[in-house]
Amino acid sequence: MSSTPMRILVTAQAFAVSGTAYRERLGKLGCQVVDAKSWGPLTLDQLIEQGQGCDAIIAAIDPYCEAAFRALPQLKLVARCGIGIDSVDLDSATQHGIIVTNVPDAMTDAVADYCMGLLLSIARHIHIGYACMQSGGWAEFPGVELRGKTLGLVGFGRIGQAVANRALGFGLKIAVHDPWMQSAIALGGCNAELAALGARCQWMELPDLLGCSDFVSIHAPNNRQTRHMIGRQAFLKMRKSAYLINTARGALVDPEALMHAVSTGQIAGAAMDVYEQEPLPVDHPLRSTPRLLLTPHNAFNSREAAERMSQGCFEPIVDILEGRSPKSVCNPDVLKSNALRVKQWTL
Repeated sequence: MSSTPMRILVTAQAFAVSGTAYRERLGKLGCQVVDAKSWGPLTLDQLIEQGQGCDAIIAAIDPYCEAAFRALPQLKLVARCGIGIDSVDLDSATQHGIIVTNVPDAMTDAVADYCMGLLLSIARHIHIGYACMQSGGWAEFPGVELRGKTLGLVGFGRIGQAVANRALGFGLKIAVHDPWMQSAIALGGCNAELAALGARCQWMELPDLLGCSDFVSIHAPNNRQTRHMIGRQAFLKMRKSAYLINTARGALVDPEALMHAVSTGQIAGAAMDVYEQEPLPVDHPLRSTPRLLLTPHNAFNSREAAERMSQGCFEPIVDILEGRSPKSVCNPDVLKSNALRVKQWTL
C-alpha cells in the first residue's frame, strides 16, 4: 500500500449520511476525506474548484467531462455513488487515465419498491387522499385495481426485472420493450430465472407497448438514443386512461410534452421521481401541473441501498491503494492504458 495519503472529495450525500463507517476506515488507511461545500450535483465550476488536489471523488451526478478531467490533473478515480454513469464522459475519462466505477446492484430493490409505491398511489389516488386530509377535507377518489391491467416496462435491466417480479404478484400483465434483452433471452444468453421471467412477459415494439398499457414505467438508460424517447408522439399513442412512471432518468421524458399530455387529458397522469434539471427549480411549471405526482429523486434512497452504495464506493478506493483492479469498472480499457493515473498508488 502506498504510504502517501489519498485525498477524497465526497459530493454524494448518500455516502455522507450512510458511509460513516467506511469514512472512518478510509481515515485509518491514511486517506483524507472531505465533503463538498454543498451536495451534488455540483456545477462544473464547483466541481473543478473543490476537486483541486483530490485523488478520488465519491460522486453524485456531477458533470465529469473533458473540461473537468483536464482541470483536475491529480484525479484518478470517480466512484459513482449509484448505478447511472450518464453524467460521466467515459471516453474522456479513459483518455485522461481516470478509472470510473459504479455500484450496479445497490439500488435495484429500493427503486423497484418505490416504483410499485408510485404505481399504487396513482392507481388508487393515495397521494390525493393524503392532500385532502391535510387540508381538512373529506372526499372519495375512485381508483382502479391492478389485477388484469397491463404494465408496460420500457427497459428490462435489473430494475425492470425486479419491477416485473413485483408486478406479477399483483396480478398485472407485463409488456416489455427492450430489443437487446429480448435477443439475449431468445439466444439463451441468460440464466434460467431470467428466462422464466421473460417467458411471462409480452415482448413488443414501443408503439405497441404504449398503446396497450394501463401503466408505463421507464427503466431505460439515458443516452443520445433514448433522450426524450417519451415525447409528444409517444403520448399520442398512450391510452387516455394510462399513467406514466419515471424512476430512471429525467432526460428520457420531454417535460413540455408531459405537461401538455396531462393538461389536455392525453393521458390520465404521471408519477415522476427524476427530472432533466435537478434539483427541480421552485418555480418550474411541472410543480404546478395537475395530475402529476412528483417526488424529489428518492427512489434509490433506502437505508439498505445507501449502505450498499457507500460500500461500493469504499471498495474501489481500497482496491487501488492495495494494488488491485477495482470491481465494476465502467471504462475497463483504462486499466490497460499508458495514461492510467493510478500506477503510483499500486505496489
